[in-house]
Amino acid sequence: MLPSLLRKLHEFSRRLVVRVVLIALLAFLALGLAKLGARLIPDGIDPFVGGDAVDNILSVIANSMLTVTTFSLTVMAAAHRMVSTSWTPRAHQMLLQDTTTHTVLATFVGAYLYALSAIILRDLDIFAGPGLVVLFGMTLLVVGLIVVAIIRWISHLEMLGSLINTAQRIEDSTLAALQLRAEAPCLGAHPLDPDAVPESTVPLRAPESGYVQTIYQDRLQAAAEEAGGHIWLMHPVGSHIHRGDVLARYDGDAEALEQAITTNVVIGSLRNFDQDPGFGLTCLSEIGVRALSPGVNDPGTALDMLHRIARVLLAVDGPFTAPEEARHDRLWLPPLDTAGMTRETLAPILSDGADRRELTQPIKKALIALARHEDPGIARAARDLQPDQDS
Repeated sequence: MLPSLLRKLHEFSRRLVVRVVLIALLAFLALGLAKLGARLIPDGIDPFVGGDAVDNILSVIANSMLTVTTFSLTVMAAAHRMVSTSWTPRAHQMLLQDTTTHTVLATFVGAYLYALSAIILRDLDIFAGPGLVVLFGMTLLVVGLIVVAIIRWISHLEMLGSLINTAQRIEDSTLAALQLRAEAPCLGAHPLDPDAVPESTVPLRAPESGYVQTIYQDRLQAAAEEAGGHIWLMHPVGSHIHRGDVLARYDGDAEALEQAITTNVVIGSLRNFDQDPGFGLTCLSEIGVRALSPGVNDPGTALDMLHRIARVLLAVDGPFTAPEEARHDRLWLPPLDTAGMTRETLAPILSDGADRRELTQPIKKALIALARHEDPGIARAARDLQPDQDS
């Protein structure tokens, strides 16, 4: 499992504005390197590059990149709206982490800023003689990057916002989260038994209402070691809590542990995919249920979602039991409720699709396969959901 610092950096890097700022800084860095590189150009080469050639290329880049960026943002916004309205609003979060779209848009913005800045510097006669040669070479490199970005963007647009692409991205993220929880069902901590929490512990109440989005368990472990205490988290990732509910209990240095728990147990208005496989499975289930609604009437999509859910659950071997020796020995977390996760995911599709002939047999086969799962929770939930227990 990645350390908390790397996880936070990774989460931060998946924001569109971060990539735009980074590539914009690279554009200014390229201009600085072009100016410094002028010292390396031997005498007699600069007459081969005319100022008009460079100015024309920069003008084309500045004009076209502004238009392309505006168009691309419009396409991205339209794709986001389509995914939210056509499949499930929760899938919109997956597109917000579309690094290909972010990188392409950032490249377009960076190229525009590079060209605009270079035009200004040319008007100030900062690039002349040998510097013009280096600027010409750097501009050709930027043109090459633009061509690569456009090719990537065209290829990416073929599937952007489509059901196949959206469902596959959700499935991949859900599988990654489930594999993470299979390796560490309690995120490396002891499994929590609410009845075994010492009565002498101090309760910490949630400062706000929302979902438990992420837990940075290694930072909590470090804080508990420094404070000479222990932490019992009362709610798993993905659960909804209300302001004033007991978020955690602890013993040790109160001030240090309260600050650590508040900082490293992230509560937000939305669930996310990273540590919460149930959220991804719920998204797939919602797509299937929407497909079975009378207004859509698309049992083929519901069947596809059923197969994807079963594929994710069967791809990870069980059982999801925590090892005897916890990696974070000062931390207790609720284990992953595989039975509840399976039941909440499949029950809506089974309820709406039970009377569909085209779904009856696939549902039966999926439940039989899941009933053989090595994890007792998944197997028990699948058996409970079977309409005919003798099958």
